[in-house]
Amino acid sequence: MSLANTKNRYRTRYGVGGALLLASVAWFSIAGNSTGMAADSTSANPTAAADSIETLTPNPNPDGSDSPESETSAEATSEDAAGELEARPEEPPPFDYAPYRVLIWIASDNPRINAASLRERLMNFIDRDFFSIWRTAIADAPPAVATMAQRDLSSLDFDVIAGSDPVIAIKRTHKDSLRIHFASDAGRFLNSIQGTKARVQNIIDRVQSDPEFQTTPAKFGWTDKLTAIEGDAVAVQELWKAESTEAILVSRGMADTLDDPKAKLIVPPIKGQVVQAIEEFDKIYIVKVQSETSPMNVQVTELDTLMRHFGSVNSMPLASEGHLAEVVGATVRDAFSPVVRIDNAGQKSATGLVRAAGLALDKNSPAHIQVGDVLQPMVRKDDRNGKPMTIGPLDWAYLITTEVDGEKVKMDFHAGRMGGLQGRSNNRTHRMGVLVRPRLENTTLRLHAKGDPNQPLIGYEIYDKELDSKSMTFVGRTNWNGVMTVGQIESPLRLLYVKNGGAVLARLPIVPGHYPLAVADLAGDDMRLQAEAYIRGVQNVIIDLIAVRELFKARIMMRLKKGEIKEAEELLEGLRNEPSNERIANDMGKKQTDFLKAIGRNANQQAKVDQMFSTTRSLLSKHINPKIINELEDAMIQAKQDGKLPSDEESETEDADK
Repeated sequence: MSLANTKNRYRTRYGVGGALLLASVAWFSIAGNSTGMAADSTSANPTAAADSIETLTPNPNPDGSDSPESETSAEATSEDAAGELEARPEEPPPFDYAPYRVLIWIASDNPRINAASLRERLMNFIDRDFFSIWRTAIADAPPAVATMAQRDLSSLDFDVIAGSDPVIAIKRTHKDSLRIHFASDAGRFLNSIQGTKARVQNIIDRVQSDPEFQTTPAKFGWTDKLTAIEGDAVAVQELWKAESTEAILVSRGMADTLDDPKAKLIVPPIKGQVVQAIEEFDKIYIVKVQSETSPMNVQVTELDTLMRHFGSVNSMPLASEGHLAEVVGATVRDAFSPVVRIDNAGQKSATGLVRAAGLALDKNSPAHIQVGDVLQPMVRKDDRNGKPMTIGPLDWAYLITTEVDGEKVKMDFHAGRMGGLQGRSNNRTHRMGVLVRPRLENTTLRLHAKGDPNQPLIGYEIYDKELDSKSMTFVGRTNWNGVMTVGQIESPLRLLYVKNGGAVLARLPIVPGHYPLAVADLAGDDMRLQAEAYIRGVQNVIIDLIAVRELFKARIMMRLKKGEIKEAEELLEGLRNEPSNERIANDMGKKQTDFLKAIGRNANQQAKVDQMFSTTRSLLSKHINPKIINELEDAMIQAKQDGKLPSDEESETEDADK
């Protein structure tokens, strides 16, 4: 019986869920492993695996018979129902009942240690914790990925591991570039796709080894347009500048460097591509096995494929090669981070659904999220073609779980910027939270000026604010390089506030030990502090000037009352030479312009500087004005007319007579 017929009959008898089970068994039989089912003699043959499941299913006849007539009738009914189901798309399971699709890549420095040698024992170990929540495949890492993993596992990112994938780079100036979205379109609208002999031959070999090449040859019609040229990859890159060149076959890494004109990248449908694995699996674990070192070591990093985000590296020593499968399994288990889909997000809180939590009946399952767990929020926004425009973790933002109700969780949102998780919900926007597992004891925090990493923010004060209160505790100051070490405390999440000169410059939520280094790109507060120092100096000048003017007034009035007109005129001239309101105001205007220009587009700091200058101008206008000089000039005129001003006693007598 063929796999297709068996699948249709199985689906008709036992529903879509039964067909999905059969498809899963057939897929893992082809891959050489299955989750929860040991590889046996049927695993190499998908039809045999399907027949083996068929024999385990209950007899559909109520009387227990399986007559030819009933079999013929059942097959006829099966074909009709199968046709109807094939025309109807199968809905994916609910998020909280959807198992993770997991791929484990083995990258070893010893050719004896590979996926085939580890598969059975590794699957048995993984099934202890992930039997119900993972659908697992184990394979050797692609050569390029294995090489990079052996060099430095912590330096991997999506662009690095996908850089070796072959892609078709089409000039965006091509007349049909807007109509080409898939490799099959390239076969229809392009005349030639040029590449090196080795790469073209490699692509042709991989295509011809694909079973679909015989059943759906139209899917690979673009291979007829491949043209091999003499030379290496650099020679192919040089062809990009030629007007006659329509498209070239290069690695993704080289395609990203193409310019003038820009390149439109088309991923060919061939097996073994990193991008293909990322699209087919939810999580990929890259396992680095170092058996040639002493002691032997296993390192694992997790790639969340939806967000294209690598977790931190988890490491475990290996005492004996005989325990390799168990050590790899334990390291993978510890590297696993469950995912929460964020369904509703506000400014300070969010609710979500834990993936596959409904499949994990054990409350201690790694799939569950517990109260107090910290998650890293991530956002992905796709364009109409499904390519990410925005992707990855939010900067300086974390979620902390406050309530757990089955598969649902409530979380508090702490971020340096507000509104990072808010926005409209649609099919092209994904908001997720990934559990944070700190691997280190502390994190080094570095502050530098915005846009200038070479300008550290020195001596800035760091305060720690409690999550459930407003109290703050002084932690320390940044050193000469703008660096301070942040250690772990009882709470995994710390809310750090950066202050300088009494002003709060930034809020930095941080999980010590999550990253070895956390860099904050802040708008420095030095110019505002310089402006504040200048304003304080001006205010001190105003206060001194008020005292000096009052002293001049007293001395001038004393001279006028004694009839010493000449001395009084000299003092009045000295008063006129003291800084005036206009002089101080003009100097403040120039300084304010300089400060605002140096601050740039920081609206918060600009507002603070404007407020300081405005307050000082009001103080200047109130106390430093021509009124005192006008009063003394009037007294001088009266003294010249009368010979002197009346003394205080004479003035009191005149007032009494009146």
